[in-house]
Amino acid sequence: MSEFVVTGALLVDGREERSASLRVADGRIVEVLPPDAPVAELGCEVIDGRGRWLIPGGLDPHVHFALPVGDQVTADDFASGSRAALAGGTTTVIDFVTPARGQSLVAATEARLAETASANCDVLLHGSVTSWHDGAADDLRRAVAQFGLRSLKLYLAYLETIGLDDDALLAAMEVAAELDLTVLLHCEVGAEVTRGQQALLAAGETAPSAHPRSRPPAVEAAAVTRALELAARAGCRPYVVHVSCRESVAVIEAARARGQEVLAETCPQYLWLDDTVYDGDFASAARAVISPPLRSDEQLTALGVAVTTGAFDTLATDHCAFTDEQKARGRDDFTRIPGGAAGVQHRLSLTHTLLVASRLMTPSAWVRLVSQRAAEIFGLFPRKGSLDVGADADLVLWDPRWQGVIRGEDDLHPGSVSVFEGAEVWGRAERVWRRGRLVQVGSY
Repeated sequence: MSEFVVTGALLVDGREERSASLRVADGRIVEVLPPDAPVAELGCEVIDGRGRWLIPGGLDPHVHFALPVGDQVTADDFASGSRAALAGGTTTVIDFVTPARGQSLVAATEARLAETASANCDVLLHGSVTSWHDGAADDLRRAVAQFGLRSLKLYLAYLETIGLDDDALLAAMEVAAELDLTVLLHCEVGAEVTRGQQALLAAGETAPSAHPRSRPPAVEAAAVTRALELAARAGCRPYVVHVSCRESVAVIEAARARGQEVLAETCPQYLWLDDTVYDGDFASAARAVISPPLRSDEQLTALGVAVTTGAFDTLATDHCAFTDEQKARGRDDFTRIPGGAAGVQHRLSLTHTLLVASRLMTPSAWVRLVSQRAAEIFGLFPRKGSLDVGADADLVLWDPRWQGVIRGEDDLHPGSVSVFEGAEVWGRAERVWRRGRLVQVGSY
């Protein structure tokens, strides 16, 4: 395995920014040297990082590769999805095991792990419980013991397929508390979503523009309220995924003020795009059918403020790529448009543009959101998400001054057109190393 030293770069982790040189050997960070230390005598490759930042590889804690949805599967498998992640500077992703109702979580995890074998980056898995029945608690305990799962995803939406009612949610949370699992929560009131969809279809509202009206902010915030109440009763550690509105932020902040530990993530799409995209042509609008949906410009602004004031622990993507052909299944019925959009390739550039290039956040605070904090939450720090000696050499040489445009021809998501098409961004991953091996040079 190669040995090299990066000189001249600004080292940026989630704690500080400092001038130093960093040496890698055998896939690990082995030494951090003063910036003026002689390196020629080290006898290894010297990489000139002047004008660049050296940051820990990004960690996206919320992706969906090769996800079965009804009778189809998302456009990305683990090979293509992980290539896209590396191109954007993300070296570790966390995907999901989503067992079918009645399927053992142990069996589902075994099958999912086999799928991850084709990945080019590091992959971890969140477990999921999609039904609660006799034996479900023991199945969850076995899966945690056998596979080392650290987290569990529960859904308050999609009640007809993978969502749980309150009694099941509470029972699953109690076992999660026993096992010290972080509980990821998809928060939308499933019954209200179904009622909204049915009412809109009955009124002849079939276009993608009906999608955000079927899932308004109140439906999300009410589910966050209920989920955090149940989590407090169970004594588990809740992590609210893909927060999209200020009402949910207010619920989370109120729970924290009462002393409850609550973790929260939001995503670039909720900071970059607003709901006017649903008024465009069908293809463009359908690409943005995600859940929760894109919100108003006022919501987007409020969420951006919340990011800069510390409301969120992580910036994830909820990456879930579909082709235009797959989205077209819902041309005459918006509820049949598969929900999801690609994002893993552009997460770092988009958030760097919004938060750092605009001087709303320091580089170190940004790295904490896109790498370090997720590593801490899911038990990977300091091996991941840090520039500490002994950490895996998952590194990104970041060019903060580069400017470019997101174009479909540069995307590595097979057949999927990005909702961020045409976005002007600052900053890119110039070189990416995974465990000391160079895996990406340039992007866009």
